[in-house]
Amino acid sequence: MFNDLSWSVVLDDPGRSFLLHGAWVSLQLAVLAIIGSTVVGTLVALGRVSTAPALAPLRWLLSAYVEFFRNVPLLVQLVFWSFGMFSLDLVRAAAAPLNPVYSNQFLAGLLGLTIYTSAYVAEALRSGIQSVPRGQLEAARAGGLGYWAAMRAVVLPQAFALAFPAIGNQYISATKNTSVVMAIGVTDVVFQAQQIESATFAAFEAYTAALVIFVVICLAESALLALVVRGMLTRVRPGVRTAAPTPALES
Repeated sequence: MFNDLSWSVVLDDPGRSFLLHGAWVSLQLAVLAIIGSTVVGTLVALGRVSTAPALAPLRWLLSAYVEFFRNVPLLVQLVFWSFGMFSLDLVRAAAAPLNPVYSNQFLAGLLGLTIYTSAYVAEALRSGIQSVPRGQLEAARAGGLGYWAAMRAVVLPQAFALAFPAIGNQYISATKNTSVVMAIGVTDVVFQAQQIESATFAAFEAYTAALVIFVVICLAESALLALVVRGMLTRVRPGVRTAAPTPALES
């Protein structure tokens, strides 16, 4: 059975070049979605934990944002952004300056992944912020810091350290979720494996190669995030030894 397999279709050109290009596209999507979801998720989490009465409508809107995007399947969101939003002339015009580098399909996939992941990051970080004793914020404000300065300098570093295992799992999930963007025409690893299979009928070899690429990427990412968790815990809690066990990250 296995003697009939021809691994040259993925180990030699042009198949190898297709897969490397797809891996590069998937990595770009993952990195940009992680950065974007961290920024958006942090802003959403800060807005949700604010206790100012004047910000009550904003808290309601941000809660709706989190619940809505966490409960709509990612594929549905990607289809909406790609075939819905990017069908509008205004959106295509706004994206035009980026088109020499990224296609509209890539941008739609990135937007969908970022918004979807940011909802989970926001919820994890909100729990981390609420886990930091309230007295630390009050002490920082009593020392002369404003609310947002105290959050940035005192609360957020601890909150990120506490929530980072959960946030890191979302980063890994975002990396794996890049495989869904092939449904909207993004030339990621799965898309390229499909092209190889269509041209050579070597389905087992093509999709096995895509599987191996994702396993390598996600295991490397998991190891890197574990080091980041260890470093964050050591920095915000100087008494924690670097040899102390680090919360596990799912891969």
